[in-house]
Amino acid sequence: MDNQLTLALAALFGLQGIPCVYYGTEQGLHGIGSSDRNVREALWGKPPNAFDRTHPFYKALQQIAQVRVHQPALRYGRQFFRQLSGNRRDFAVSSFTPGVFAFSRILDAQEVLLVANTAEQGTFRGEVIVDSDLNQGDGSFGVLFSNIAAFTAPNALRTASEGSVTIRELDGSNTIGPARVLPVTVQPLEVQILRR
Repeated sequence: MDNQLTLALAALFGLQGIPCVYYGTEQGLHGIGSSDRNVREALWGKPPNAFDRTHPFYKALQQIAQVRVHQPALRYGRQFFRQLSGNRRDFAVSSFTPGVFAFSRILDAQEVLLVANTAEQGTFRGEVIVDSDLNQGDGSFGVLFSNIAAFTAPNALRTASEGSVTIRELDGSNTIGPARVLPVTVQPLEVQILRR
């Protein structure tokens, strides 16, 4: 399966707004080529059962859509880009490509977190800041969706004490904690949708 595409679809379905998927994406239609036939691939008028409900993209998109249906925060929640760290000390929104990005969607007292590693090589082992008011007790987040079959579930939440971290805020200022953080492991081109 093309993990780059499924990562993009999960991000699309996690971000604010109504997700729009181009016709044929779920069937792996690419539209590449110089002839009109390649650019206008059609499923209709082909042999019976041309629409493949077992195609890996179709199945992944179906799973992602089901997560969105069952998680109101992904449809109606406020969106917050989350700082992350690879060394447990320095937290910031990823400023390089390829990189790791994370954002939360929060509705009422429910936080859904999406973490994605856009790099083709190199597993990200680090921590992501989560809402401290909503995630006070012990525990962790569960994986609602991953585009990797052998994913690693997040470890237990922890509190980084004041002064033990530097957090680069979105406005460019720095703060020093405390912060509630979730340890995550995200493989190359993996996306995880997580909820406590």
